[in-house]
Amino acid sequence: MASLSLREGVQEHLLLERPILQGHLVKDFSDSCLDRNEGYSIKYAYNSHETYWLNGKKFHLAPGESLFINLKYSKAYHFEASKLSRGLCVYYQEEELQDLFQVLKQQKIIDYNFSAFEQIPELRFERGTHLNQKLKSICSDLQDDHHKIDLAGFESILEEMLMEIDWEIIGYNRRLKEFNPSTRQALIRKVMAARRFMINNLHKALKLEDIAKEVAMSPFHFQRQYKKATGNSPTRHLVEWRIARAKELLEEDEHSVLEISTMLAYNDLPTFSKAFKREVGCSPSQWTKKNEVLSV
Repeated sequence: MASLSLREGVQEHLLLERPILQGHLVKDFSDSCLDRNEGYSIKYAYNSHETYWLNGKKFHLAPGESLFINLKYSKAYHFEASKLSRGLCVYYQEEELQDLFQVLKQQKIIDYNFSAFEQIPELRFERGTHLNQKLKSICSDLQDDHHKIDLAGFESILEEMLMEIDWEIIGYNRRLKEFNPSTRQALIRKVMAARRFMINNLHKALKLEDIAKEVAMSPFHFQRQYKKATGNSPTRHLVEWRIARAKELLEEDEHSVLEISTMLAYNDLPTFSKAFKREVGCSPSQWTKKNEVLSV
């Protein structure tokens, strides 16, 4: 049973419910998604800051942000907001989310497993994402008329959320479950910023100190937390991304192997060839020949 509720202050007004099997919408104002104790919920902050306590851990939402909550992990749930605050609460039963999940996976729109997804206690979506733009539009329509509901928009909320999720973030959340939500999300943002910095600077001879400075952390603390979140060291990821980029450049066939090694910040050709062979199982020249044969 999917449902949509409008929140004003700490009060929620159920606007509609959709039975899973019947597939049609039935209005019902008798319940609130705050009362649910299983399934999944999306909380959206429209015009003011909100504070959530999930199992004793404090979590802040700024206007325009949303929070996906797996209610299986959030039995001790509490919420605070100003009387003038407005927002949305969307609720889904597990069967509904799992069914859509499998459809999107079959269509190869998403590439992670539901078993990994359901282990995540919560996920935060920052302002500007497609999901939050859709939730903002729905909330804006309800500003003057509680019965003005974009049914097509409501139907696509769950799909937008699943498509918005990065598999890497799923893994980070799972590995950092012991951190409180605010600390976990702050750390994930730093890890993502570090990843972007490294990927955008594969042509530079980056040192650990350079990456740590970019995200305002000490080298020791950064490397420790990065590995805790991702399962690999920054150096390991740099090697993987450089070799992946090397494959792309070899396929383009516009540069020599020596030029590619220089473009990817390797000191000399032997060092690059050794790293490539360790990752791929053959030298760059051998990989190019195999690739040419396969493409014929």
